[in-house]
Amino acid sequence: MKLTLAAGKLLSQKTDALIVGIYRGKLTKSAEAVDKASKNALSALIKEGDATGCLGTVGIFPNFPGIAAKRLVVVGLGKEEDGVLNFQKALSSALKAVYFVKTAVISCTDWFDLSPEWIAEQVSCTAIDVLEKSVDYKSNPDRPAWKQPKSVSLFVEEKTPELTTAFAEGAVIGKGIKLAKELGDAPANLCTPKYMAEQCMKLGSSLKFDVTVFEEKALNKLKMGCFLGVAAGSKQPAYMIVMEYNGGQKKESPVALVGKGLTFDAGGISLKPAKGMDEMKYDMSGAASIVAAMATAASLKLPINIVGVIGCTENLPSGSAVKPGDILCSYSGKTVEVLNTDAEGRLVLCDLLSYTIDKFKPILVVDAATLTGACVVALGHEYTGLFSNNEELALELLQAGENSLDKCWRLPLGRAYTKALKSRFADLANIGAPGAGACTAAAFLQEFVGKTPWAHLDIAGTAWSSGEEKGSTGRPVPLLISFLKDLTQ
Repeated sequence: MKLTLAAGKLLSQKTDALIVGIYRGKLTKSAEAVDKASKNALSALIKEGDATGCLGTVGIFPNFPGIAAKRLVVVGLGKEEDGVLNFQKALSSALKAVYFVKTAVISCTDWFDLSPEWIAEQVSCTAIDVLEKSVDYKSNPDRPAWKQPKSVSLFVEEKTPELTTAFAEGAVIGKGIKLAKELGDAPANLCTPKYMAEQCMKLGSSLKFDVTVFEEKALNKLKMGCFLGVAAGSKQPAYMIVMEYNGGQKKESPVALVGKGLTFDAGGISLKPAKGMDEMKYDMSGAASIVAAMATAASLKLPINIVGVIGCTENLPSGSAVKPGDILCSYSGKTVEVLNTDAEGRLVLCDLLSYTIDKFKPILVVDAATLTGACVVALGHEYTGLFSNNEELALELLQAGENSLDKCWRLPLGRAYTKALKSRFADLANIGAPGAGACTAAAFLQEFVGKTPWAHLDIAGTAWSSGEEKGSTGRPVPLLISFLKDLTQ
């Protein structure tokens, strides 16, 4: 699918579908132009209820008078004052509706009071996200072929360098989101820890960033007892993958991104319920988002040094699996009593965080993990949970979430949550008392970062969708890329 900017006269665009938006009770500038050229034909459709400004509704009208396009597509934008809250839904609805045409032109720089450059980035990113075919494993050769336009163009009054750059960057970010989704959606018998390592190696080779893979022998040498404790129940070897992108100054300290990569999580001896366990292939979504963020940053050639570290393994019950009551020694030297083997993500992350800070001395660390069901209870599926020991870093991530429409919500850390992790036999327990599970999990991680500015993104509620639309969302790739881009400003 080709993505382009289209300039000139809106009404003269020769395309299969021209997309314009209308508010509830008001026309956009583009819709007004179409209405005038058609001698109020659009107003007549609205009056009859065939076109409506209700958010996300789409009307398709072939052979519409006054325009060169073969059909007019009218998408409802909702209330004008709702602004950015409505933009993404309206854009997605409009693009999904034109999947069957060969060419489409969308005029949306007049939707709400938003920056044209921001809109340009969102259009190209969303076009890839909703229109490009996702990977599946169906065998029926007779099923209908996937349809998508050959080209999608954003109509602009003038092609400025800023718009051109934003539009191109949006397409790269869209590819990154697609990569995270493909890794997340892959079944666990394909997407093993070794597979993740192989994918990282391929990306590093093609995008020119360094990749180092640590096998279990090396992890043992590093004394990553918590990570290896989680891996002990699986026949699949564990891997730590370190990706280094050097786009900044040679001696400049990097930004560190750390991801949890449980390619399948059955809970270990503390076995999960059978219902919904198939979705535990998504427990590597944190690692997938870090891999995708690294690939996207390299593709964008961001002028910054970034190190990405992911830990990939499975958490399964077996005769060799870690047991409740076992005590593990972490990379940092701190000991951890395992009270629940299904609280395994923090055991993987604590070793990754300690190693990353010790080895690379980053200016800051952000980790992403499908860490707790408690975060889903607290925030549902709209907001990612954000925890941080640094006010400036927290505010930067919150703003990046707003800018990218990949929002997060800050939750508290404090001594009370750390005290809840007290163990009689070890330095820490891996779970606390009932209640505030997302907060105690984050407090556990905080014990391994020292004074380094650090933020934890709990994506348990946002990394994938369930039900009929089951699949990876690609989050928090947009947030991470927005954050990294802001750091380069």
